[in-house]
Amino acid sequence: WRNYLKSSDRETARFLSIYNSLKDKPNHLDEVASLMGWDAEDMSMTDEFNSIEVDLDDNQLGPAENLEGAPYTLHKHPVFVVTRSLYRYLHQSWEHFMTHSQSEVAPQLCWKYANSLHQAEMNVLLSIQALDLGDFGLAICHLKNSLSALNQTLALLDQLCHPNREFIEAFRHEIRIRLFDLRELWLRVMQDCRIEGQRRPGGDEDQD
Repeated sequence: WRNYLKSSDRETARFLSIYNSLKDKPNHLDEVASLMGWDAEDMSMTDEFNSIEVDLDDNQLGPAENLEGAPYTLHKHPVFVVTRSLYRYLHQSWEHFMTHSQSEVAPQLCWKYANSLHQAEMNVLLSIQALDLGDFGLAICHLKNSLSALNQTLALLDQLCHPNREFIEAFRHEIRIRLFDLRELWLRVMQDCRIEGQRRPGGDEDQD
Protein backbone atom coordinates (compact mmCIF):
# COMPACT_ATOMS: atom_id res chain seq x y z
CA TRP A 1 0.00 0.00 0.00
CA ARG A 2 2.89 2.39 0.60
CA ASN A 3 3.99 1.83 -2.99
CA TYR A 4 0.40 2.36 -4.08
CA LEU A 5 0.30 5.77 -2.35
CA LYS A 6 3.66 6.72 -3.86
CA SER A 7 2.23 5.86 -7.25
CA SER A 8 -0.76 8.11 -6.49
CA ASP A 9 1.61 10.96 -5.62
CA ARG A 10 3.42 10.49 -8.93
CA GLU A 11 0.11 10.60 -10.77
CA THR A 12 -0.67 13.89 -9.04
CA ALA A 13 2.72 15.30 -10.03
CA ARG A 14 2.23 14.14 -13.63
CA PHE A 15 -1.16 15.82 -13.81
CA LEU A 16 0.24 19.10 -12.48
CA SER A 17 3.11 19.02 -14.95
CA ILE A 18 0.75 18.52 -17.89
CA TYR A 19 -1.78 21.01 -16.53
CA ASN A 20 0.78 23.78 -16.02
CA SER A 21 1.96 23.44 -19.61
CA LEU A 22 -1.58 23.76 -21.01
CA LYS A 23 -3.51 25.93 -18.53
CA ASP A 24 -3.51 29.01 -20.79
CA LYS A 25 -5.04 27.17 -23.76
CA PRO A 26 -8.79 27.00 -24.45
CA ASN A 27 -10.44 23.74 -23.37
CA HIS A 28 -7.28 22.77 -21.55
CA LEU A 29 -9.08 20.57 -19.01
CA ASP A 30 -10.22 18.17 -21.72
CA GLU A 31 -6.79 18.18 -23.34
CA VAL A 32 -5.11 17.42 -20.03
CA ALA A 33 -7.60 14.60 -19.44
CA SER A 34 -6.74 13.13 -22.83
CA LEU A 35 -3.01 13.24 -22.11
CA MET A 36 -3.64 11.59 -18.74
CA GLY A 37 -5.33 8.74 -20.58
CA TRP A 38 -8.86 9.59 -19.42
CA ASP A 39 -11.90 9.61 -21.67
CA ALA A 40 -14.15 12.67 -21.62
CA GLU A 41 -16.62 10.79 -19.44
CA ASP A 42 -13.86 9.91 -16.98
CA MET A 43 -13.76 13.48 -15.69
CA SER A 44 -16.83 12.66 -13.60
CA MET A 45 -17.16 8.87 -13.83
CA THR A 46 -20.32 8.69 -11.75
CA ASP A 47 -20.66 4.94 -12.22
CA GLU A 48 -17.00 3.94 -12.50
CA PHE A 49 -16.82 2.29 -9.10
CA ASN A 50 -19.90 0.21 -9.75
CA SER A 51 -18.50 -1.10 -13.06
CA ILE A 52 -15.15 -2.30 -11.75
CA GLU A 53 -14.69 -5.57 -9.98
CA VAL A 54 -11.39 -6.13 -8.21
CA ASP A 55 -10.03 -9.30 -6.65
CA LEU A 56 -7.17 -8.29 -4.38
CA ASP A 57 -4.92 -10.80 -2.69
CA ASP A 58 -1.99 -10.16 -0.37
CA ASN A 59 0.58 -10.42 -3.15
CA GLN A 60 -1.15 -8.30 -5.75
CA LEU A 61 0.69 -5.06 -5.00
CA GLY A 62 4.16 -5.19 -6.46
CA PRO A 63 6.84 -2.50 -6.78
CA ALA A 64 5.76 1.11 -7.17
CA GLU A 65 6.56 1.11 -10.88
CA ASN A 66 4.38 -1.95 -11.54
CA LEU A 67 0.94 -1.19 -10.14
CA GLU A 68 -1.23 -1.89 -13.16
CA GLY A 69 -2.96 -4.72 -11.32
CA ALA A 70 -3.57 -2.63 -8.20
CA PRO A 71 -7.14 -2.08 -7.00
CA TYR A 72 -9.23 0.87 -8.14
CA THR A 73 -9.58 3.20 -5.15
CA LEU A 74 -10.51 6.85 -4.67
CA HIS A 75 -6.86 7.72 -5.35
CA LYS A 76 -7.28 6.79 -9.03
CA HIS A 77 -10.56 8.61 -9.59
CA PRO A 78 -9.89 11.48 -12.05
CA VAL A 79 -11.91 13.93 -9.93
CA PHE A 80 -9.72 13.03 -6.95
CA VAL A 81 -6.51 13.43 -8.99
CA VAL A 82 -7.56 16.80 -10.42
CA THR A 83 -8.86 18.18 -7.13
CA ARG A 84 -5.93 16.95 -5.06
CA SER A 85 -3.41 18.25 -7.62
CA LEU A 86 -4.90 21.72 -7.97
CA TYR A 87 -5.45 22.12 -4.25
CA ARG A 88 -1.86 21.11 -3.63
CA TYR A 89 -0.93 24.06 -5.84
CA LEU A 90 -3.42 26.35 -4.07
CA HIS A 91 -2.08 25.46 -0.61
CA GLN A 92 1.55 25.89 -1.67
CA SER A 93 0.78 29.19 -3.40
CA TRP A 94 -0.94 30.49 -0.27
CA GLU A 95 2.07 29.50 1.82
CA HIS A 96 4.34 31.31 -0.67
CA PHE A 97 2.10 34.39 -0.58
CA MET A 98 2.14 34.56 3.22
CA THR A 99 5.92 34.11 3.30
CA HIS A 100 6.29 37.16 1.08
CA SER A 101 3.57 39.21 2.76
CA GLN A 102 4.66 39.08 6.40
CA SER A 103 2.31 41.41 8.32
CA GLU A 104 0.40 42.60 5.24
CA VAL A 105 -2.43 40.07 5.74
CA ALA A 106 -4.68 40.10 8.81
CA PRO A 107 -4.68 36.84 10.83
CA GLN A 108 -8.46 36.46 10.50
CA LEU A 109 -8.25 36.76 6.72
CA CYS A 110 -5.43 34.20 6.67
CA TRP A 111 -7.56 31.76 8.62
CA LYS A 112 -10.70 32.29 6.50
CA TYR A 113 -8.78 31.83 3.26
CA ALA A 114 -7.01 28.66 4.42
CA ASN A 115 -10.24 27.26 5.85
CA SER A 116 -12.11 27.88 2.60
CA LEU A 117 -9.47 25.83 0.77
CA HIS A 118 -9.78 23.02 3.30
CA GLN A 119 -13.59 22.93 3.28
CA ALA A 120 -13.81 22.79 -0.50
CA GLU A 121 -11.24 20.02 -0.84
CA MET A 122 -12.68 17.96 2.02
CA ASN A 123 -16.22 18.08 0.63
CA VAL A 124 -15.08 16.98 -2.82
CA LEU A 125 -13.37 13.96 -1.29
CA LEU A 126 -16.58 13.15 0.57
CA SER A 127 -18.55 13.53 -2.66
CA ILE A 128 -16.28 11.01 -4.39
CA GLN A 129 -16.87 8.61 -1.52
CA ALA A 130 -20.62 9.13 -1.98
CA LEU A 131 -20.22 8.25 -5.67
CA ASP A 132 -18.49 5.06 -4.58
CA LEU A 133 -21.58 4.25 -2.50
CA GLY A 134 -23.87 5.09 -5.41
CA ASP A 135 -25.54 7.92 -3.48
CA PHE A 136 -25.77 10.68 -6.08
CA GLY A 137 -27.90 12.95 -3.89
CA LEU A 138 -25.26 12.96 -1.16
CA ALA A 139 -22.54 13.56 -3.74
CA ILE A 140 -24.42 16.61 -5.03
CA CYS A 141 -24.84 18.00 -1.50
CA HIS A 142 -21.11 17.73 -0.81
CA LEU A 143 -20.28 19.29 -4.18
CA LYS A 144 -22.60 22.21 -3.38
CA ASN A 145 -20.68 22.69 -0.14
CA SER A 146 -17.44 22.65 -2.13
CA LEU A 147 -18.75 25.24 -4.56
CA SER A 148 -19.83 27.45 -1.67
CA ALA A 149 -16.35 27.24 -0.15
CA LEU A 150 -14.77 27.90 -3.54
CA ASN A 151 -16.88 31.03 -3.95
CA GLN A 152 -15.69 32.14 -0.53
CA THR A 153 -12.09 31.66 -1.66
CA LEU A 154 -12.76 33.85 -4.69
CA ALA A 155 -14.34 36.55 -2.52
CA LEU A 156 -11.45 36.50 -0.05
CA LEU A 157 -8.97 36.61 -2.91
CA ASP A 158 -10.24 40.09 -3.77
CA GLN A 159 -9.62 41.23 -0.19
CA LEU A 160 -5.91 40.40 -0.27
CA CYS A 161 -3.48 43.25 -0.62
CA HIS A 162 0.26 43.57 -1.16
CA PRO A 163 2.59 46.54 -1.70
CA ASN A 164 3.82 44.95 -4.92
CA ARG A 165 0.88 45.29 -7.30
CA GLU A 166 2.44 43.06 -9.94
CA PHE A 167 2.95 40.29 -7.37
CA ILE A 168 -0.65 40.34 -6.08
CA GLU A 169 -2.16 40.50 -9.57
CA ALA A 170 -0.06 37.56 -10.76
CA PHE A 171 -1.06 35.61 -7.65
CA ARG A 172 -4.77 36.30 -8.19
CA HIS A 173 -4.56 35.42 -11.88
CA GLU A 174 -3.01 32.00 -11.29
CA ILE A 175 -5.37 31.17 -8.43
CA ARG A 176 -8.46 32.12 -10.44
CA ILE A 177 -7.45 29.90 -13.35
CA ARG A 178 -7.39 26.88 -11.08
CA LEU A 179 -10.50 27.78 -9.10
CA PHE A 180 -12.55 28.26 -12.26
CA ASP A 181 -11.31 24.92 -13.59
CA LEU A 182 -12.30 23.21 -10.34
CA ARG A 183 -15.72 24.84 -10.49
CA GLU A 184 -16.21 23.68 -14.08
CA LEU A 185 -15.24 20.12 -13.16
CA TRP A 186 -17.52 19.96 -10.12
CA LEU A 187 -20.47 21.35 -12.08
CA ARG A 188 -19.93 18.63 -14.68
CA VAL A 189 -19.97 15.99 -11.96
CA MET A 190 -23.14 17.45 -10.42
CA GLN A 191 -24.89 17.38 -13.78
CA ASP A 192 -23.84 13.78 -14.37
CA CYS A 193 -25.06 12.87 -10.87
CA ARG A 194 -28.48 14.34 -11.63
CA ILE A 195 -28.70 12.46 -14.93
CA GLU A 196 -27.56 9.20 -13.38
CA GLY A 197 -29.95 9.63 -10.44
CA GLN A 198 -32.90 10.14 -12.80
CA ARG A 199 -32.00 6.99 -14.72
CA ARG A 200 -32.29 4.84 -11.62
CA PRO A 201 -35.59 3.39 -10.39
CA GLY A 202 -37.56 6.01 -8.49
CA GLY A 203 -35.12 8.74 -9.50
CA ASP A 204 -33.21 10.54 -6.80
CA GLU A 205 -35.92 12.80 -5.45
CA ASP A 206 -33.70 14.16 -2.70
CA GLN A 207 -30.71 14.91 -4.91
CA ASP A 208 -30.75 18.63 -4.21
